[in-house]
Amino acid sequence: MNKLLIAVALVLAAPAAAQAQAGKPVVGGGSFNTAPLLATGTDADTVAAGETVYWKIKLGKGQKLTAKAIVDVSQIETDPSKSDYEPGLDRLDYTMNILTPLREPLGEEYDYRDASSDLEGDDGTGVKTGTAVSPRVLGFEQILQGEFNVAKFPAPGEWYVAVSAADSDSSPAEQPVELPLELDLTVDGAAQASSPDFAKGLATPAPEPTEGPAELTGATTDPGSPAVTILLVAVLALLGGAGLGALAARVLPRT
Repeated sequence: MNKLLIAVALVLAAPAAAQAQAGKPVVGGGSFNTAPLLATGTDADTVAAGETVYWKIKLGKGQKLTAKAIVDVSQIETDPSKSDYEPGLDRLDYTMNILTPLREPLGEEYDYRDASSDLEGDDGTGVKTGTAVSPRVLGFEQILQGEFNVAKFPAPGEWYVAVSAADSDSSPAEQPVELPLELDLTVDGAAQASSPDFAKGLATPAPEPTEGPAELTGATTDPGSPAVTILLVAVLALLGGAGLGALAARVLPRT
């Protein structure tokens, strides 16, 4: 009878163990510069108390990112009367943010508030979970046009996902416990090419011509025209004559 109960317990535990190992193991970065590049799918990582973990994913124009995070907090003892209770661990603040290629937290913008999420769950569930959704990525030509006035930059490039287990100001964690984390990334839509007219708008404008004798006289600026050459010589002679006359008035003695 005992063997039968053990067998049933093992069968029931098998799906839970398989779910815990479902994600591909990755190691997130402690900063933007060390964030690993991920593809869509489910990844398994950890987040420590008082730490923020970063990952990145490439998004193109027209695409939209959905990020779901699950943090396993079952190992945290929330009863202060228990011997394994660690102060502060039961007061960690779990959040997830999606950030632009310029490392801007989109959740700060009212129109993009869905790009930030608090990971929530009661103590009985043993997990903290939340979902963040990015705005649809815009092409550079859409962002640079006059109608776009949002103070963020949702452009194509490497976007970031960050999950934090922040300390409480009143009760900081005393132990940097590593908590298992599952991150699921889904991208909606296919990457689109930018408008072909966008590159034309970026062309360097030709320098404005400087004023010279030809511009002063209103003549054309064709250097091969004999009429222009004669006119330039006449203008220079006039200027030279005036200069010589002024010089003569200074040098020659007055009669």
